[in-house]
Amino acid sequence: MLAVIIVLVALVAILVGVVAWRTYTFPLPVTPIAPVELDPVEAASVAAHLSAVIQCETVSVTGPAPDAYAAFAALHRYLEDTYPRVHTALTRHTINEWSLVYEWRGTAADAAPIVFMAHQDVVPIEPSSLGQWTHPPFSGAVAEGYVWGRGTLDIKTQLVGLLESAERLLEQGFQPERTLYFAFGHDEEIQGKQGACAIVKWFEAQEIRPAVVLDEGSVVVEDVLPGVQSPIAVVGVAEKRHTILRLSVEGEPGHASMPPQETTIALLAQAIARVASHPLPATLTYVTLLFRYLGRTAPLAQRAVFANLWLMGPVVRRMLAASPQTNALIRTTTTPTIIAGGRTENVLPHAASATFDCRLMPGDTPDSVSAVLRDIIADDRVQITIIAEGEPTASRLSPWDTAAFETLSATIRQVFGALPVIPYLTAGASDARHYTAICDKVYRFTPMHLHASDLDRIHGINERVSVENLGRMVQFYTQLMRSWGAS
Repeated sequence: MLAVIIVLVALVAILVGVVAWRTYTFPLPVTPIAPVELDPVEAASVAAHLSAVIQCETVSVTGPAPDAYAAFAALHRYLEDTYPRVHTALTRHTINEWSLVYEWRGTAADAAPIVFMAHQDVVPIEPSSLGQWTHPPFSGAVAEGYVWGRGTLDIKTQLVGLLESAERLLEQGFQPERTLYFAFGHDEEIQGKQGACAIVKWFEAQEIRPAVVLDEGSVVVEDVLPGVQSPIAVVGVAEKRHTILRLSVEGEPGHASMPPQETTIALLAQAIARVASHPLPATLTYVTLLFRYLGRTAPLAQRAVFANLWLMGPVVRRMLAASPQTNALIRTTTTPTIIAGGRTENVLPHAASATFDCRLMPGDTPDSVSAVLRDIIADDRVQITIIAEGEPTASRLSPWDTAAFETLSATIRQVFGALPVIPYLTAGASDARHYTAICDKVYRFTPMHLHASDLDRIHGINERVSVENLGRMVQFYTQLMRSWGAS
């Protein structure tokens, strides 16, 4: 008996030692950064410009609809009037009528250029939500220290920030060595086929291969990861694959006063409920990197957990699955977004359907996700159709052990403070994925400091950005253009 106790104590001691050693050696050190003197910015002026841009209701347009593009025309006129130096010194190229590419020619003709991205379009407003907005969604109201309206977070803020920075650098007489491009697609919210895809083809036709591309992405955020309250900067180095599936059921129509035991809508509802209650398996492959880059920002208990996923993996999965933001980092998500079926209250519909927005982890495919859903639903009366496959695979992983990423990281920390800068897999789709065809360093970061609760405002109600964030954004882009613009 004593021998057994001794063996158990020894095993526990070894286990504790392994956990302690892995915890000690796990986090990557945060390298000190030399401070720089940032340009002063009149944030109120930037807010006024963003307000006017928000008032241009550039909701994504599908198909030929000339009248719907009037808001884009108004936006373009406003940009010309507001940024005269940009429109004098830079060459503006128009792609597919509404997408814009500004070319700021550098002095080093042989140096590969830099591309800064944003998009002009925004998602529509749900009519039923209008009464819940503190300020009308296209008012661009400047109140309580914020600019309010659709596009303040996604992502007209970035469009304005880039042009503000270019305008002030031109005023200072700055001339980049590398050529800088500003690429503003007009249909990112509906897959970017006419905007970003066409811009990439234009670059290819010019035989231009950028050194680095920077698009929208995550932000400096706090209170997102369990146990980590301090701010962290998260930079997307790849993104999930976007796929759209449709679940559909057909049955016999009839009078609603004499319903069968199972109607098309009831069968569809059961299928949706089964999918919701059976999330796809979680993987910690892509969050392990995130944990390492947290360094010593995380409390000791969290570092011990993150460093020992071999032991604490199930606990971490439950922790991350509890939040929508972190759940999206560990699994393929399948989200019903549109339901159709029935037009008259007293008639049983012949058909009912639900459209699912799916964001696929690397390794998953539309066919593999469809097969998993068929097993979950387990009802042959529910048909699953792939409506849009998205890109062939998840976007290529951009390297983060490069001088370009180090400069990006340094600039983030110069503007937002000495915080961890973490490469990660972006859950949402962006125009950036199209640029991986011409560049192997495509990064996704939006220079704003947000709280976790702010993230629900993206595509949601009461979208807003603080005036303080606008000032920081202009400082960030101004500094990064100077740094990346040097050859």
